[in-house]
Amino acid sequence: MQNALLVALGGAIGAVLRWSVESISPTSSISSATLSINLIGSFCLGALMAGFSLGHASKETVHLLGIGLLGSFTTMSAYALQTVEISNSSGFTSMAIYVVLTSLGCPLMALSGWKLMSVFT
Repeated sequence: MQNALLVALGGAIGAVLRWSVESISPTSSISSATLSINLIGSFCLGALMAGFSLGHASKETVHLLGIGLLGSFTTMSAYALQTVEISNSSGFTSMAIYVVLTSLGCPLMALSGWKLMSVFT
């Protein structure tokens, strides 16, 4: 139960941080706010998990900051970390397959969901 509360607290903070950054950022043809959030968040999650693997961060810290805060702050940090983990454990080919399937599959699934809902509305 404690871990769930840590994730929830971190998630609430991360979601508000993301909203705040996007609210104050100027709009442009590319979302510089989202790009910045994803780059910074991916770096922070990588550093946090390295700290955890070296014994410098606790599991509770990972739940609060990694899963909770950074998970809700970014859209890419978990994907980036999983990509690195796949590369480390299964090699470049597995990582490349994961990247291609995720990079193409997720937008195609989002488009499919959008089109399906458009049919029903």
